Amino acid sequence: MTHRFALALVLVSGSAFAQPAARPAPADDMAAFDKDLDALFVHGGLTADGAASRAGAASPTVRRRIAEVDAAIAEGEAAELERVPQVSAKATVERLSSIPSFVFPLPPSLGGPVALTFLNHLYDAQANVNVNLSDYVLRYPKLVGAARLAEDVAKQSRVSAEVSAGEDARLAYYEWVRGKLQVLIAQRQLAQVQATLDQERALFDVQRISKADLLRIESQEAEAEQTLDQLGNLAILREEELRLLIGARDDEQLAVGEDIRAELAVPGAARLDDLMTRAERTRADFRVLDLGIRAKEKQRDAEKAGYYPRLTAFGNVEDANPNPRAFPQTDKFTRTWFVGASVSWTLNDTLVERTTVRRLTAEANELRADRENLDHGTRIEALAAVQAVQVALHALETSKKGLAAADEGYRVRRELLAADRATAVELVDAETDLTRARINALNARVDLRVALTQLAHAIGDDTPHSK
Repeated sequence: MTHRFALALVLVSGSAFAQPAARPAPADDMAAFDKDLDALFVHGGLTADGAASRAGAASPTVRRRIAEVDAAIAEGEAAELERVPQVSAKATVERLSSIPSFVFPLPPSLGGPVALTFLNHLYDAQANVNVNLSDYVLRYPKLVGAARLAEDVAKQSRVSAEVSAGEDARLAYYEWVRGKLQVLIAQRQLAQVQATLDQERALFDVQRISKADLLRIESQEAEAEQTLDQLGNLAILREEELRLLIGARDDEQLAVGEDIRAELAVPGAARLDDLMTRAERTRADFRVLDLGIRAKEKQRDAEKAGYYPRLTAFGNVEDANPNPRAFPQTDKFTRTWFVGASVSWTLNDTLVERTTVRRLTAEANELRADRENLDHGTRIEALAAVQAVQVALHALETSKKGLAAADEGYRVRRELLAADRATAVELVDAETDLTRARINALNARVDLRVALTQLAHAIGDDTPHSK
């Protein structure tokens, strides 16, 4: 009320001398905005690369891929153990029903009658060895090769999941930064409108401006408040998304550590075919499909071993009391052994293997189709990213010119208002244009970083090649 009264006195004195009183020029808001902007970017705060590195450990998808790697390693070890000969041992103790002794009559020339006694117990220990010789040539090498490829597929799937999680975190990070910038600009715009509104209410009290002009500025204040409220809610949503992606604790305070006002090195233009060649060589998802196709082919070739007869070598050692091979039975342990080889072929196994081979062939073809879809999608993704980078660069240059023009327009309106040659409404409009120009300039810088992130992902530059 004191400043309104003082302003009214000035206006009355001015009218007494029939000379228009010059308004005090509004305080320059640009310096205050730059100060707030500097305070937003904190040294040691979170960066896009930092968010990407944390996303890998926080992603449930990555943890699932790690579990798949462990499962693939176990399957590989199981395939290796298939080559170990089948060794078994068995010990038996039996109580047998009694059988009467039997005298086998023999002529005197053969030694005379022989009494055969049947024991009513059996103690038996056996050891067996079976070696599938044909599988060592036709099946095991391909089976082990397929298992090792499956392990590589799982490892590359993990890398691909980590890369995807990192890209999502980077994009979420830049949207979070964009949200905080929008809130900062909206707060500054509201402060501008409120400062102007305070001055105009004082002028309205002494009837220097119309009710319509005052209502229009009040309407712009309400609109600025609504915009700030909406952007504030959006910024909270963006931060929560980022927290989930990087696994931030509830009590962890996130601060922006990447100053988006810094200039970026933008890669030169490249042919789309060259970008595709680079993507196919570096991206983990391409390697996943290529290895998967080879693994299915190895599995298919291993199953074809079932088409042919199987050659098996075997051996047995038995120590028994009584030993069934000893005649006549005696109450003592007797050791016997045998070795041999067999060739076997089963029609049913062959028929089943044929269906398994068809299934594995179809699964390999599915992966080939996925590979082709990935190739097409990556080509469009790379082209769109290149175009987005060019558009962002153009928008950045345009926004610089627009910001310079809006800043100059605001400066002129301030001076004209101070000399009573412009209205407060015109100043508020100039403030709105300046705010919009600031938003466009900062958005262009964020858009450039987003486009570069998408381009790096499209061509595989964000893939850790050392893994």
